[in-house]
This record gives sequence, structure tokens and C-alpha cells, in this order.
Amino acid sequence: MEWFYDTADAEPVARVYCLSWADFTDADWAALGRIYRDLPGWQPGSPDLARWFAPDDDADQHLWASVEPSGLQVGGVLSAEVWQAWDGRFRRAVVDAGLPRFGH
Repeated sequence: MEWFYDTADAEPVARVYCLSWADFTDADWAALGRIYRDLPGWQPGSPDLARWFAPDDDADQHLWASVEPSGLQVGGVLSAEVWQAWDGRFRRAVVDAGLPRFGH
């Protein structure tokens, strides 16, 4: 069973990772923060959302993440190659960290 699903939004990148926030501990939140920072393109200091590749949505390539009740929503615009590499690295890191998730 997969623990993510792609949304039908018009954005080239639109995915929800089914992370189980209710089961997150302080250590899990800290691990998620480390995962964010270790991913390619991390943009430190964003005032609103976790961001990669650009500080806002105006750049040709950008990615953001938002904690939502349904899971971690990720959206933006990336080339297929960059997206596949980022997504694979993110999913491996989540599994390696043992973060709580649920199947969809």
C-alpha cells in the first residue's frame, strides 16, 4: 500500500505524503526538519512554508511543503528529473527515520 498520492491540481508537482501527524513525537518533528534541510535546493529562512530551489513561487523551478490534515502537501514546478530525484530522496529519508505514516 502506498503512503502518498498525487493530487489532480494543475501544478506539475502536486503530491500529498500521508504522514500521520497525530502519531508524531517531538523527535519525529525534529527529524522532519533535518530531512527538509538535507534535501537538495533547501531555502532556509522562508517565513511561510518550507521551500526548495527558490524562495517563492515566481521562479521557474520551485517547490514548497505545507503540513495539512491530510498529510504533507508538496507542490511547485520542477523538471521531471529533479522532481524524481527529490521525491526519491525524501521518501527514503522518511522511511529511514521511521516517521509515522498511513496508507492511502
